[in-house]
Amino acid sequence: MKKISMENINKSLKLNIDKYENIFGSLTSNMEVEIFNPGEKIIFYNVPLEKLRFMIQGRAKILFVHEDGKQSIIHFVKKGEYLGELSFLEIEKDPKEVISITESIFVSIDMSLAKKELVKDTQFLFDLSKFIGNKMLERTYFHSKNQNYGLKNRLAGYILMSQSNEIYLEKHTETAEYLGVSYRQLLYIFKEFLDQGVLIKLKKGYKVNIKKLELLAKDTVIA
Repeated sequence: MKKISMENINKSLKLNIDKYENIFGSLTSNMEVEIFNPGEKIIFYNVPLEKLRFMIQGRAKILFVHEDGKQSIIHFVKKGEYLGELSFLEIEKDPKEVISITESIFVSIDMSLAKKELVKDTQFLFDLSKFIGNKMLERTYFHSKNQNYGLKNRLAGYILMSQSNEIYLEKHTETAEYLGVSYRQLLYIFKEFLDQGVLIKLKKGYKVNIKKLELLAKDTVIA
């Protein structure tokens, strides 16, 4: 992970950040930029959070770690989303593991400072409440809408969300669980994708055909 002060960011990144106003309310001037590489852990399971973050660019996945060490994907983080907001509100005591899928860029502030100052910032708390409400609606929309799509469509959307630089590396077990299908069903569709040139098997992972996946994914929602 690389940290950059706001004074040292380039013009392109500054313009990207400026699209979002008052990300951290009264503490917006205190934020710094963090850049994570693909595959790098952003948050470690059961390690207290030191930062409240807001994603400017990239994609990441949130994993629930079971007692036996098994991992389940529970959410994908996209640009325009906070990370650590439930810990800030002291709703979540044990943070989930978060891993960057692509290069991921966040602006962040110190969590202890946020808990001291932002709890008094009514506009920030109102905006954060709207964000959490919209995220809940998105998850509900995700589960209801995707029931109308077949596994091919949902898997295509999932691969688009999970791939980095046109390479897909996710575990079949985690994918099957996230999509709510059996391992056997998943392998059947993967074989179809390979036969149709949607995917190309590599020594490690799969090369993906973005255009073909986009056609198959239609307007499925991955949350």
